[in-house]
Amino acid sequence: MSVLELALANIIGSSRKKDMTSWVRVPVAGGFSQSTLPSPPPSSAASDVAPQSLLPRSRDSPLKPGGHKQSGLIDYVDNKLLNVSRRYEKRFSAKLGNEDGDKEGIPIGDTEMKGYNGFAEMARDLNAVIDVVWVSGTPSLQIPYFLTIALTTTNALSPFQFSPRATFLLLKRLDAAFSSLLRGVNVETGEQLPGIRGKRGRPSITESIRLKSIVERTRVAIVEAAGKGESVTDGGNESGTDYDAMTDDDFDDDMTMQDLSIEDEDDRWEMEIARVYERTVTELGSILDVSESGPFG
Repeated sequence: MSVLELALANIIGSSRKKDMTSWVRVPVAGGFSQSTLPSPPPSSAASDVAPQSLLPRSRDSPLKPGGHKQSGLIDYVDNKLLNVSRRYEKRFSAKLGNEDGDKEGIPIGDTEMKGYNGFAEMARDLNAVIDVVWVSGTPSLQIPYFLTIALTTTNALSPFQFSPRATFLLLKRLDAAFSSLLRGVNVETGEQLPGIRGKRGRPSITESIRLKSIVERTRVAIVEAAGKGESVTDGGNESGTDYDAMTDDDFDDDMTMQDLSIEDEDDRWEMEIARVYERTVTELGSILDVSESGPFG
């Protein structure tokens, strides 16, 4: 069982033991039996959510503030985001050293960690963090972490070659997460989000304003990134497997962008650019006074 699967199993708790199956089988006499350790489904066709769902199913209730599960989640996600930051800073470079071990955010013994060679690699790691944070069902953690991931994504668009499929998938997932938190219900399923009742648990006005700023920056950055025609890559050569496998294998975005089926690829990406954060924009427009804000008007 991978570290990510163990973290997810710990976060999901016992509330879904009745309707979830584990990815792991343990050896017993005569063969293998299903493990009693629950873990959440990956956001793929094999899960208990719709095949086209952008986000995995979350807990029924938020994590207890200050509890060991919440503390474990914070430590885990902070470490993952630190690793993303370090790999981004070392992009296009040779493998990182490991002299400082965990003190620098790199697990001891992980001598194969490298700087990112393309955006699809970074998107794979960010998608894995999105899954863990979303499964937590805890808005007080989801909002700040998703804001951090969104800003990280925006800042990474320019340095890398434009990788359309990986980029638009990541932005679609963030859009689904933000719009759901702003509305208080899962925009894909219509289910009430755990930890949100009325306005309680939703992003504050300050957080909404910060989100609005990130959205505006992203919409500009994506146009500029896509305008570098000679730098476009579909990400297929930067990755090899579906990110939902939650492993360190390379990220393959071809399997998760089935809705992008327009034959003319230029038109395809132009349409996706116009739809960046579209649901979040709609929700923000109902919360903030945007009559004089330009991009949302």
